[in-house]
Amino acid sequence: MTGALAVSAVVAVAALAGCSSSSGDDDKKPTATGAGTGTGAGTSASASASAPATGGKHGHLDYSGSLSGGFDVTMSVGCATLDGKLIAVTAPDPGDAAASTTPSFVANIGDQSMATLVTPDKHTFVKLGADGISAAKQGDAWTVTVSGTELGAVDTSGGSVTVNGTLTCTKVSGT
Repeated sequence: MTGALAVSAVVAVAALAGCSSSSGDDDKKPTATGAGTGTGAGTSASASASAPATGGKHGHLDYSGSLSGGFDVTMSVGCATLDGKLIAVTAPDPGDAAASTTPSFVANIGDQSMATLVTPDKHTFVKLGADGISAAKQGDAWTVTVSGTELGAVDTSGGSVTVNGTLTCTKVSGT
């Protein structure tokens, strides 16, 4: 599982990097607030050979609790696999130069599970050992389901949110 731990560390660093952005990318938000669900088509090719990930809907996440809202994911969704199992998801993909850091969702799936949600208004919620995150491969596309995943606020508010939704990977890397 050394590879899984390395990927977990990379995903955690990407999540933390996304939480501290001050680059003024607010005008490039990758999503629009609204109801609805659905997914776009994904690929299982390597990240460098993936199809363009913009211009479609690749998932939707809702959250409720101390804050409530939701957002469509319209930029790329990066996923990592290890030995044929999906172990991490990042929406938007950190390699997508057109994506902003808010809103975003990052999760490790499996033994070293964790999740981070950054809402459109830049509130951050995190949990190590996050439950309710699973992945399934249908054909060449991976779909990540987030179901009843409770995350705690990073700030001193002490609040929490429960996250539900689906994401379809548009960039997949790994073995």
